[in-house]
Amino acid sequence: MQGTRTIRLLSLALLVTAAFFVFSGIGRGQSVFRVPERLRLNGIGEPDPNEEGHMGVITGAFYPIGWSKDGKFAYLFEPPDEDCGCYFAEVVIQDLKTDKILWKERYSSAQAENPLAENRETLWKKNVKTYSAKFREHGIEQIDTFQLLHPSVKFESDVLTPKIDIRIKTDGNFMVDGTVTVRMTSRKHGSKVIHRDVYRRRDTNGFRDAEISGSLVSPFEPRAAIVIVEVVRGWEGPPNVMQIKIAGSTLAGGFRK
Repeated sequence: MQGTRTIRLLSLALLVTAAFFVFSGIGRGQSVFRVPERLRLNGIGEPDPNEEGHMGVITGAFYPIGWSKDGKFAYLFEPPDEDCGCYFAEVVIQDLKTDKILWKERYSSAQAENPLAENRETLWKKNVKTYSAKFREHGIEQIDTFQLLHPSVKFESDVLTPKIDIRIKTDGNFMVDGTVTVRMTSRKHGSKVIHRDVYRRRDTNGFRDAEISGSLVSPFEPRAAIVIVEVVRGWEGPPNVMQIKIAGSTLAGGFRK
């Protein structure tokens, strides 16, 4: 009798231990990712979504999700709704060592039965298993709190500041010619180019302006995600709309005077 009771207790203990590992995600990555929270940006991206804010730009919303230990960053962006009455979202995993987009899924409620009823909560509820599996595949760990650092990042005994240099010409419609360069400048060691976009006259592009909203620093390594807010031509012209671009930068090394 005593032996049977001991076996039952051991079995119960094993079940409790297994449940702990499953729900805590230990050993195989986080099990289910929570709905991400909005991070309010600086400048152009500051107003609430779909409002005409600074410079007459219709804003979107930015939701950082998490980091991997090898330089990947995941986030959700809600592009602005110009005149559709729809909900839009983009879920992205980006390699900040190369700035390559490793995975991206776009969503539009335009074809939904009730487009206005769709939002971030409903999107996450329908897709949380798919999203969570994709995040685990890339080693993403969800972070509870993000701090947007602006204008500079303190690293060891140095101060690093991302700066943007815009040199373009435009006809006011879709012709853009020139470059947009993002540099990380070090108070001690000089600077380095971390991102550059080249626009050619023959290409169709509605780029108008851009600014650096701030930096997010990885909790796992000396690496930052530089949040760039771009302004692009609206569908029918002004008001223009906001887009998000992320540029990765290691905080250690690569600078030149």
